[in-house]
Amino acid sequence: MYSQAPLLALLRAGKVPGESGAPKHIETVVSNIFLFEERVYKLYKNDNDFVNKNFGDISTKERRFAFSETDFEWNHQLAREVYMRLQCVKVESNSITFVDNNEDAEELLLITKRLPGESSLFEHLRNNDLTEIDYYEIGKQFAEQEKNFVLKGTLPEESSLRNMQGRIHDIHEWVKDVEEYIPQKEREKYVNQLEALVGRVYTDDSRVTVAFDVHSLNAFFVDGTFYPFDVVASKDSWRFAPALVSIYRLATDIYALVGEKEFRAVLKGYYGNLNGEVAPKETEYFLVMYASLIMVPYLYMLAQTDPDKREAAIKYHDFLKRYTSRTLDV
Repeated sequence: MYSQAPLLALLRAGKVPGESGAPKHIETVVSNIFLFEERVYKLYKNDNDFVNKNFGDISTKERRFAFSETDFEWNHQLAREVYMRLQCVKVESNSITFVDNNEDAEELLLITKRLPGESSLFEHLRNNDLTEIDYYEIGKQFAEQEKNFVLKGTLPEESSLRNMQGRIHDIHEWVKDVEEYIPQKEREKYVNQLEALVGRVYTDDSRVTVAFDVHSLNAFFVDGTFYPFDVVASKDSWRFAPALVSIYRLATDIYALVGEKEFRAVLKGYYGNLNGEVAPKETEYFLVMYASLIMVPYLYMLAQTDPDKREAAIKYHDFLKRYTSRTLDV
């Protein structure tokens, strides 16, 4: 059976053309990431059964390459200064060789510019070191990035209502993974609220649009510029959603971890760029709750191996409890 082990060993040792020194190695559920001084190399795993069975099967070279190509294409459009290239590679004579085409390649490495860790949006939120003008710029710039994105192919013929009903089902399963922090009674309360609202917010007449998996943990704000990062969802059905899902995923992190004033600044920048209508209160309530129910479990999961996420998970969870206890005035 094919193994990525020889390539991973060479990457860990820093044996990459044009690089020197051993990189910092970060392993995620779906990938292995290698941080050199100026560049970052990402390799998607072929052997994670959890991902392959529950999200998208990238166990074969063909499927893994297709996902890597989509990943690069989407992210490069949103952050061209960061996403440099997709490089075909193979192991040859105990070294990594760059090759010119997929047929000769064993794997694809996604190569990005390395951004300062302290400039991640999550770190900015933890340190509370951005201004309202910064938050306005984040919303404004994301709207511009979203507006200029060109989808290769066509949007699926799926209604906003059907899509969001599927997302609520996924949320119900997602929150089960952190039942020690969000017990069943509390979890059911949130899901019931979403289910009661979804038919009032969405219809079968409206269609989905492109959705970016953008939030504070995969975005950077560097010297006044907002860079989304790694925005392609691992599950195909999550790449499309009703309008505004992406901006509320991003803005809700700011609401929960910093405050409402900053949340409003993001939305003001976003809507002002698009000259669009502000979401009705009922839609906003739904989307803030939905975004929170993605992020709170995620932070608790990350906190199991990264203590820095624990405080944020608790703070976000407290926000969710307060927010969903409010009377919805519509």
